[in-house]
Amino acid sequence: MKQILFLLSCLFLTFASQATSITQNLVYVDSLESLQNPGIGFYRTQGLHLKPEGNKPTGTWGNISHLRMDISEFSDKAVLSVNETTHDTLFGHSQPLTDDALAAFEATLESVRKRGKTAIVRFCYDPYFNGSVKCDPDQSVILGHLKQLAEVYARNTDVITFVELGMYGSWGEMHSSNVGTNENIAEALQTLLMNTPPELKIGVRRPDIVATWLGVNQGANYSGFDIHSDLFAKACEAKGDTIFRVGMYNDGYLGSYSDLGTIGMGETNHQMTREMMVQWLETYSLHTPYGGELVANYNGDHPINTPSYLSYEGFRTHTSYLNYEWHQATILGWKDSIFTGDDLEYKGVDGYTYVENHLGYRFILRSSSMPDTVMKNCQLDLSLTIQNVGFANLSKQSIVSFILKKGDMVFELFPDSLIDPFLWLSNQMTNVSASLSLPQDLEEGEYDLFIRLSEYGDILHDQNYHCIQFGNPSSQYDASIGANKIGQFVYVPTESTELFDFQYQTSLICDGHLLLESDESVTLFTVDGQQIKPMRDMRGIDLSMYKGRILMAVIRKQSSRRCVKVLVK
Repeated sequence: MKQILFLLSCLFLTFASQATSITQNLVYVDSLESLQNPGIGFYRTQGLHLKPEGNKPTGTWGNISHLRMDISEFSDKAVLSVNETTHDTLFGHSQPLTDDALAAFEATLESVRKRGKTAIVRFCYDPYFNGSVKCDPDQSVILGHLKQLAEVYARNTDVITFVELGMYGSWGEMHSSNVGTNENIAEALQTLLMNTPPELKIGVRRPDIVATWLGVNQGANYSGFDIHSDLFAKACEAKGDTIFRVGMYNDGYLGSYSDLGTIGMGETNHQMTREMMVQWLETYSLHTPYGGELVANYNGDHPINTPSYLSYEGFRTHTSYLNYEWHQATILGWKDSIFTGDDLEYKGVDGYTYVENHLGYRFILRSSSMPDTVMKNCQLDLSLTIQNVGFANLSKQSIVSFILKKGDMVFELFPDSLIDPFLWLSNQMTNVSASLSLPQDLEEGEYDLFIRLSEYGDILHDQNYHCIQFGNPSSQYDASIGANKIGQFVYVPTESTELFDFQYQTSLICDGHLLLESDESVTLFTVDGQQIKPMRDMRGIDLSMYKGRILMAVIRKQSSRRCVKVLVK
């Protein structure tokens, strides 16, 4: 008999590591709630006219800001004002950006940081972004300004979602420019790439500019901008990793098949198609933001500025952001429409909600399992399934950690092996497994477990900076720790069954069923180390398949626990 009891004790010691994982009692569907995650969504614009002296930073608002920085006073081609009486014209002055102007820009970025938000940045020489033409200084001046700005960009990559190169033409849209040839813009792009860190992503206005930068334009024929061609492959190889930093912003977004000339602008008679552009974004901009400004429908009876069309192309182009302020008529139309795409979770929802919830990444916890009970010196092994239902992927690395929480006690744990949410790709399911070593001084009791995606992965000091909320119900997100709940377990701080009072309690068994009080929960183990699914009501669990066998039970009631052996008769 002593031998049998000793064997049972030894077996119980291994149960924590051998225990079957239990599916957690959570909601595994998309809540359809609007989220405020970093670097994605509908943006609001904020302008700042920078002068040589006397600048003040501008405030920002919304989850993601579009900073439109006007440096027309630093261009001798920009008309700043015209005297109505004398008709004298005041031009800007081509000179390096002053320390005062750069400081105001950097202070604006600091205001974004203090709010815990992000910004898209675009500079240009168009006074007050009014659509003025041919305002750009000489190319050498533009390149000098870019090198100065690159220093500021490099110090603030944490808050800059995307740099829209701008600089050329009306609104910085790279048209109506006096110097904005594709060759000059390609040179400016390369200058900025070479003077900024690799995590900074940079966009240009049109795909033909990218073709010129790659050297696949073949004169006026852009047929070389084909990701399947040898010419394109060799060009990408020559650019190295910088090819994955280059993206596009589109201020004619879905207005027509050419996006109002976005695809057809540049040299005449070229052979670039919309599919070429989409394939390039689909393949080489996996982690590069893409978006811009909606426009009205100019595509006749076949509009593509619809949520239904976006539910197809948005996933291919990895659309991350759009201007909420333009085009309002289109956006209001979305709000009054019903989504007709294939996503069943959004059946009957308005089109605007569908688009808003799919801009950028959106992670949904689809399953979560872990042991119900963990003992001291045992690993906590967990398994998750996470789906990215958003159009796009993360554009910046995020650190994954796990948070243990019991009352006011909070512990941050890191998995034994790297978990990279960069790999949680759009429209895909990802299985995530992790083993966690629990703190040695952990108190006995029931703990909630959370997964946390953050900029720094330091819950004690990072002030929940750029934490990512999953799209499951908000009740499963704890904003105080910036983390998403994935389950709970009971920690038993012992390595020896001698601390337990195991007794035979045949009264717990009635007609092959285990009986519990209404507020009790149980974890059952067989002697071969198999964990039996816990049951939490008076109906108990059918044990008839275990007739004549001894089982071990850990029964919990709030913070108390009793451990018993039961013989199934």
